[in-house]
Amino acid sequence: MKAMQILMVATAVFSLNGFLSAGETLDIKGSFTESKRTDGIPVGWEANKPSYWEDTSKVSLNKIPDTEKYALQITSQSKAIHLYGKQWPLATGDKCIVKGMVKGKGKGGLGVYTYPGCGVAQKEFQATEEWTEFIAEITMGKGGDKICVIITVSPGSSIEFSEVTAEIVKKQE
Repeated sequence: MKAMQILMVATAVFSLNGFLSAGETLDIKGSFTESKRTDGIPVGWEANKPSYWEDTSKVSLNKIPDTEKYALQITSQSKAIHLYGKQWPLATGDKCIVKGMVKGKGKGGLGVYTYPGCGVAQKEFQATEEWTEFIAEITMGKGGDKICVIITVSPGSSIEFSEVTAEIVKKQE
């Protein structure tokens, strides 16, 4: 009986809404340790620069005091800013779980662009002055088969992101 209870608890821990809890970790370069560009965009990331991108926005990499970690700071004046990484395959019904430590002022988000069609699926947060873990769970809908992880900052916000990770969790058949 005890072994059955342990198995039931393990099954509950490792299964959530039809998804396995252990997934494929994506190498999204979310430790933000280096930038080889003059605009501060970290290695492995690009800025979505539509025609309305503002020149007054600022992106920088900052060492977090008293640690060996770095933070990506994004400051927006009047337009939303999105940074995105490389494309990854994701099947309908699979989840992408994006996690990161955040702090600052204003609103931001973590999520994905979906392809084809370039849809946006993200979860937003209100930043605080203290480092807080934020988790965005995105389930791939019909019509897409690839994603790019995104980091977003809303107009008038200044937010730092650190230790951003992403994993794909396959839907259990």
